[in-house]
Amino acid sequence: MRLYVITGGPCSGKTTLLEELGRRRHKFISESAKEVIKEEQAKGVADPWHEKGFQEKIAALQIKKEESIPGGNSIIFLDRALPDGLAYSKFRGQKPPRNLTEAIKKCDYEKVFFLKQLPKYEQNSLRCETEEEAKQVGELIKQVYRQFGYDVIEVPPMSIKERADFVIKNL
Repeated sequence: MRLYVITGGPCSGKTTLLEELGRRRHKFISESAKEVIKEEQAKGVADPWHEKGFQEKIAALQIKKEESIPGGNSIIFLDRALPDGLAYSKFRGQKPPRNLTEAIKKCDYEKVFFLKQLPKYEQNSLRCETEEEAKQVGELIKQVYRQFGYDVIEVPPMSIKERADFVIKNL
């Protein structure tokens, strides 16, 4: 498989872009953090972001997802990838999940597309960061991918169709 990462800070339009790519018949793997947040909130945990073991749960799910991708030459987009977890650990001042750095070193992403933050920032039940914190997270994400040797292709804010066209043109 040829894995392409769609990443960015909170409220950068990752999910919307992936849904558009999906409408264009491209496969994608959903964000692990959203699944863990929803699962924890369903259990009554109001603030899962600061719970002990939160990043470990996300990393374990993401590793499982990435390891279960079959071989071949097809294109798959990832809604965030393992390096994002390292960036979020740094942002929260937490020790990274055990074995995360080693798992990242084994990754071989074709390209990393970083979506710049959209002009209008909105918090919601899955996004707890302020607008300024979202910018900090975004910068950390770019730093981490670069630290592991990836070129980061910045995708500017534009219409969803234009963003999808930009990504496809730059595969």
